[in-house]
Amino acid sequence: MAGPDPVAVPEGPGVLESAVLLASGTGPGSALLLRALVEAVRVRYVGRETTLRSHDAEVRLVPTAVEASALGTRALTTGRLDDVRLTARAVVRPSLRLRELTVRASEVRLRPALAPELVTGPVDIAAVLDPDWVAGRLREHAPAVVATIDPDGVPRVRLRDRPGLGAAELAVAVDGHTLSWTVAALTVGGRRVEPSRGMRAMVDRTRLRAIRSGQVELAGLPPQLHLHGVELAPDRITVRGTLPGWRRTIPAARIDDVLRGALSLLDLGR
Repeated sequence: MAGPDPVAVPEGPGVLESAVLLASGTGPGSALLLRALVEAVRVRYVGRETTLRSHDAEVRLVPTAVEASALGTRALTTGRLDDVRLTARAVVRPSLRLRELTVRASEVRLRPALAPELVTGPVDIAAVLDPDWVAGRLREHAPAVVATIDPDGVPRVRLRDRPGLGAAELAVAVDGHTLSWTVAALTVGGRRVEPSRGMRAMVDRTRLRAIRSGQVELAGLPPQLHLHGVELAPDRITVRGTLPGWRRTIPAARIDDVLRGALSLLDLGR
């Protein structure tokens, strides 16, 4: 999904807002302004560390890509972009650290008014967590064990001081705004023990009982965000979710404030 070459963005107060008001009620004008907004965000912020303020919290991130669907006949007629995608790395907010974040919004449009709004349809989100960060949260919960995602993509927990004794396989799922886990099987002396009452009793007789089940909260997410999938790999944990929609008033101020308003789609806490 490639966009056109970057365009220069004029400085000064109210530049984009004035254009939005002038384009009120015209599909082609709204679509062109949306595309200009996407390009302006790309030119101004991609590759640069940026701080967004959400309520009383700060979110630091580095935008890496801003892309939009082409200006076809439908976009010019309806004043909507079918698809806008923003990607960032090194996303840090209180209690949560993401290696990567991709936000893909559909049916993106400007709602003209004295205080114009940027409005979207459903928004798909893919957040990549560093396994070491998750392991650190698990270590706070159970310091006697160490957790890894092995080359076969299966998360396993071993005793920190006796890693060769065996391992507990974990089944990981998304539950609300948390990653939850349960022990799915044990490997002891090279023999795999499937889930059973006897296996649970075996876990309870060892220090592994501290991790028989548990959860890690993904703090700061909006309540309307529905998490629906988790994918595991040795170097990453990807959590997927969907927002039913998103809207943000475009601030009537400097052009940087306008662009930050659009970029705030990456701030999941809003």
